[in-house]
Amino acid sequence: MRSLLPVIVLLGAACGDNERPMFDYSNPPKGGALRLVKSKTKPKAETEVVLDLVVGDQPLTGYSVGFNLPLTPGALRLTELVPGTALDPGSAPIAARGVVPSTGPLANHLVTGLAQKAAADATLPAGAVLYTVHLELLGSAPDGVIVDGTATDFLLPSGGMRDRAGTTVVEAKDVAIGKLEVNR
Repeated sequence: MRSLLPVIVLLGAACGDNERPMFDYSNPPKGGALRLVKSKTKPKAETEVVLDLVVGDQPLTGYSVGFNLPLTPGALRLTELVPGTALDPGSAPIAARGVVPSTGPLANHLVTGLAQKAAADATLPAGAVLYTVHLELLGSAPDGVIVDGTATDFLLPSGGMRDRAGTTVVEAKDVAIGKLEVNR
């Protein structure tokens, strides 16, 4: 009886590892006081992408953080926003939220925010994860670019960090966003 092992090995090599992922997120180029980067958290499904909002290369002191990121209409839905440990949003109800509205002035924007419930600003080390977003591809989403924060004409309409007094610590122009593409 001949062994099936070579056939199984060849089939295994032809599957899985050679397929393109459904999502391709390229981290933003170096820079940015805040950065939206590919998370080390594994997606729960091939239709999910997981991204972290992190502190850039320099420590920051702040109290609240967030952004409004324009997306291709009808492409994604937010399934979960998970606070990191750098800013403490407290216990239920936590001071963190994320949505992708389908109507209104923020329709088709990933709208996220987090504030801590502590009495003072927090010192945030470089690289600290502020929160993680889980985004799911909708069936009607077209292939191609969902958001391109690396484009020369890209402008984040709103985002950044503030201290407890409400003073802007990081402006929207200093939030680095990468490029998210769908490849089915």
